[in-house]
Amino acid sequence: MGAEVEVRGKFRPDGSFLADRIEVDPKGDRGEELRGTIESVDPQAQRLKVLGFTVQVWPDTRLSRESEQPVSFEDLAPGLRVKVEGRRFPGGAFRAKKIRIRQNLYPEQKIVGPVEAIAPSGVGLAILRVLDLPVVVNVMTDLVAENGPRRPAISVGLTSGDEDDLLITERNQIGDHLAVLGELRIRDENLSNPDLDTSVVDGQDVPALFGTVGFLTEFDSFLAYAEALGEHDHYFPKDTSSVDNESGSARGGQAYIRLADFPAPGLSLVVGRQKFYETRRWYYDNRNLDAVRLFGEHGRVAFQVSLSRDLFDETRNQRDQDATNRIAEVRWDLRRDLALQAFYLNRDDRTELRNSPEILGLRVLGDPGTHLEFWADLAHEAGTRGRLDSTTGEIIVRDVRAHALDVGLTYRPRIVLDPSFTASFALGSGDDQLTLPSGQQPHGADGTFRQSGLQRNRGSLNGVVSFHYYGEVLDPELTNLRIQTLGAGLRPGRPLSLDLLFHRYRQDVPSRRLENTELDAKPSGLDPHLGSEWDLVVGYEPRKEFELRLTGGYFQPGKAFPADATPSTIATVQARFRF
Repeated sequence: MGAEVEVRGKFRPDGSFLADRIEVDPKGDRGEELRGTIESVDPQAQRLKVLGFTVQVWPDTRLSRESEQPVSFEDLAPGLRVKVEGRRFPGGAFRAKKIRIRQNLYPEQKIVGPVEAIAPSGVGLAILRVLDLPVVVNVMTDLVAENGPRRPAISVGLTSGDEDDLLITERNQIGDHLAVLGELRIRDENLSNPDLDTSVVDGQDVPALFGTVGFLTEFDSFLAYAEALGEHDHYFPKDTSSVDNESGSARGGQAYIRLADFPAPGLSLVVGRQKFYETRRWYYDNRNLDAVRLFGEHGRVAFQVSLSRDLFDETRNQRDQDATNRIAEVRWDLRRDLALQAFYLNRDDRTELRNSPEILGLRVLGDPGTHLEFWADLAHEAGTRGRLDSTTGEIIVRDVRAHALDVGLTYRPRIVLDPSFTASFALGSGDDQLTLPSGQQPHGADGTFRQSGLQRNRGSLNGVVSFHYYGEVLDPELTNLRIQTLGAGLRPGRPLSLDLLFHRYRQDVPSRRLENTELDAKPSGLDPHLGSEWDLVVGYEPRKEFELRLTGGYFQPGKAFPADATPSTIATVQARFRF
């Protein structure tokens, strides 16, 4: 999203714009334009209708013919073909800076502007939003970029923006109603010294192979999708006295049907095993859940609600299998550069532990102007949480009252090499009852924030690939933790990016617990300073069908660990092929 495009096409009866050709402008400096015939003229209000837009002519609007001869408003008449340069305001009105009467009167229709949203829409189809118009892209649309014309590659997914979705291209379609698509990933991960103790040889090197094949069919408002997954891992421990081992599996992935405009126009019902994804992956991402899910959209507001559970995947952790999930999300695009989202997650656990969080979240996303992007996530957790007391064997269930936030800002000066600079801060609250002596019972509500268990905490800044934005080595859950991050990146070309990040970690309340990290070492619980980490991320994606990703991390332990604790490192390389 954000790329500036010129779209040539025609309007369809439903008001959408069917694209014959889309040209991507790599410079992105043309602004917004309309090219079409004048439909009506209002001399009193000094307004025109062009391509359905109300075009306001101001005293400083420059009016001319193609020969640069000046004209007056009275020369603008219905049926004339014009090029309008200007800016669209909220509500749809177009403020004209320049209007030029074109000599050739052939009925060409074009719009120029940034891509505001992308959404998949079945086999070989996608919907772009340009100038707030739904632009339909299909297999007959020519996409022209710096490397010349080619067909668009469209991702399969119930929500847009997920880099892990498979792609529909012209090559993997069979007729008008069927597509067979797939992906192959080759990865090698090398983790060293996860116990932060060099006197013990630990860590491992894990080459892995992953494959996915998907089948998609669509007839009018009916869509069905199913996929099969396979993976193979080989574990080579760094301790030469240990034996290497390997594992592999083949299983079903997503399998669902979608009914568009059901049970009412503007709604879609999806039933079956499906992926849950949101853009920052802070609440949930990439977990296949068996669900009944309803999507809806009205104007600038989109929403989804669902009821889900993990019924069949025995390889997943027990928490997922024991919980019934109620998830809701609403997004309101206040204007082109500002969006507001709200999230609700309830994971109802009927076991004795009653680990049933209720998370209510609010998110603001913005990119005002051309240099800044920002985000802010605020979350409150309620519900209940239980644990087994190791001394008494009793299960202690407490109410939860906790909070979390994640805020950040990225600055792009838009100069050579396209550098970017990011600063962010994240906090997951802790609870002083965690430090009670053994056998002493906690009282009051639990103030420790826990993420949903469905999160992945992955994202990208100005790069072409995503990474763990809380650190590649530590990669923690945001619980009882404060994380400060500084980042700098380069984008020397559209397919290549480099990011360097620095993280500083501090517990909110000193504790011996550190949730869901790559480390085997435990902090002392006496000092909150966990340490710091440097990460390097290199991404190369010359086209959507191929991606190369290299990541490295170096974690330096802090005072929360023993004085002789030594650094831990990780290095990962991954190549992905989509077909």
